[in-house]
Amino acid sequence: MVLPIKPAAIVTVIILCVFTTVNIHLNHPLNDLIFMLIILIVVASICLIVNITGQKTLYQNYLLINRLYKESTTDGLTKLNNRRSFQEQIVRLNAIAVRDDVALGLIFIDADYFKIINDSCGHSMGDEVLKKLASVIKDKCRRTEDIGFRIGGDEFAIILYGVNRAKLEETCLEIVKSVANFNLNNNGKILKTSVSVGAALKTKSTKASSDKLVKIADEYLYKAKANGKNKHCLKTI
Repeated sequence: MVLPIKPAAIVTVIILCVFTTVNIHLNHPLNDLIFMLIILIVVASICLIVNITGQKTLYQNYLLINRLYKESTTDGLTKLNNRRSFQEQIVRLNAIAVRDDVALGLIFIDADYFKIINDSCGHSMGDEVLKKLASVIKDKCRRTEDIGFRIGGDEFAIILYGVNRAKLEETCLEIVKSVANFNLNNNGKILKTSVSVGAALKTKSTKASSDKLVKIADEYLYKAKANGKNKHCLKTI
């Protein structure tokens, strides 16, 4: 057991003071009292040193666990939350939304023609596209309840807690327009790109599962792609 250093030091001083007072009151020989006090002070000092070392170890372990968890739930390229984090958060936030009778929105974003960009312009340009997309997603996550993810390859997602249909549709439109306005420099040539967006809104009166929300958002993403890309499709459930 490790105690905070200040309380541990105070308790140690109190114990020594009480011990000294009692022994003086009992008229113990002064030499014996000094000898016992020296022993107690040495033992107490060792205990305090062990306590301080234990505290440092615990704090270092805490920082390490936090760092490892952050790395395990963060995408290295874009610094967005990763697929593992998405799977945890969609279940957690959907359960909270059902409990609190709050709407929940889910947006899936997929880069159009990304494989062609990767193959023709190189992976470095593909990475640049992904990082630019991530910056757009981060810009749309302005509240603590809004979370952006890279869930794999050129696929991204945003969970919007407590959002209404108008705001969800506005966010989808802004994402499509922002990406369409990208001007990426590819060896002196301007590279244009676009995204397809599928979204699902679970109204506050709906008790749908997170799996159903994911399935519908995914279906409407592919609907947007089938309808010509560079657009969004949204479904309210």
